[in-house]
Amino acid sequence: MRHPLAFLLSLSLVACVFLPSAAHATEPFLKSGDVIALVGGEDMVVAGEDGYFESLLTRALPGYHLRFRNLAWEGDTVFEQRLDLNFPTWEEQLDKVGATVVIVQFGQMESLAGQEKLPEFLSAYGKLIDRFSNGGKRRVVLLGPCNFSPSPAFAPEDTHKLEKATSLKFRNAVLRHYQNAIEDLAKQHGARFADLAELPTKDVPLQRDGIHLTAAGQQIVATRVLGDLDLPSSAEAKTPDALRQLIVAKNRLWFDYWRPQNWAFLAGDRINQPSSRDHIDPSKRWFPPEREQFLPLVEAKEKEIDALAAKLTKP
Repeated sequence: MRHPLAFLLSLSLVACVFLPSAAHATEPFLKSGDVIALVGGEDMVVAGEDGYFESLLTRALPGYHLRFRNLAWEGDTVFEQRLDLNFPTWEEQLDKVGATVVIVQFGQMESLAGQEKLPEFLSAYGKLIDRFSNGGKRRVVLLGPCNFSPSPAFAPEDTHKLEKATSLKFRNAVLRHYQNAIEDLAKQHGARFADLAELPTKDVPLQRDGIHLTAAGQQIVATRVLGDLDLPSSAEAKTPDALRQLIVAKNRLWFDYWRPQNWAFLAGDRINQPSSRDHIDPSKRWFPPEREQFLPLVEAKEKEIDALAAKLTKP
């Protein structure tokens, strides 16, 4: 017969193993003062331009004073992020903005290469996640890619309708393998996952070209992500457009700071041109300090956003 003391000791060991993980499971994912970086392709770029996700998250957690920095770039994939010459690395960018959370979306366009390329995709994505998480110092959220949908550019009487529908069905079947693999990848790396594969049917199109989200699609996706982060998505109906417009204005300032049109003169291969230097003292460069003037403007907008979000929470 097993000794009672030995049994109690075994129970204590079990408690030591399981209680911390249970506590961790109930711990809120987002924390006050978090800086959230958005990474991905065109849909993530537009998420900043439209501001729906940020406005819903700000409305849901008004006292957290969350900060958002959009680092997405059109055409980015897990295999290549074609940034300008001398553009900072991911590690440098995330450190500079002080990112504590990275929300990433890849996989839709990569799936067009076929299921046979899935192992290469997972290998490349896994390496990116490791860079984003910085050894677990940053929390990571992987957004699953949305399904492809019929493009409104094709009229019902189009002679290629049947061919397109067949192709669409095949593409989404391949994409499902990528979506499932990304969910598994999130588990392997301790990241959160939001499944965006099946978007609900609406009276208005959710994708403008069968690929990229419309404004209505951005709203649906934002609500879905809030749900996957265990946040109240009901804030959607209570968020006035004034808050979103402030966020859109702030993000425009951030975009102009982070992606200046004449990067070559800022840090590329044109920094020694006379026009990038002071006309009186050529040893001084006028562009870098001028660019930094955007940051106080961004911060001022963020204070306006905080003030309005706090005002909206009052009964």
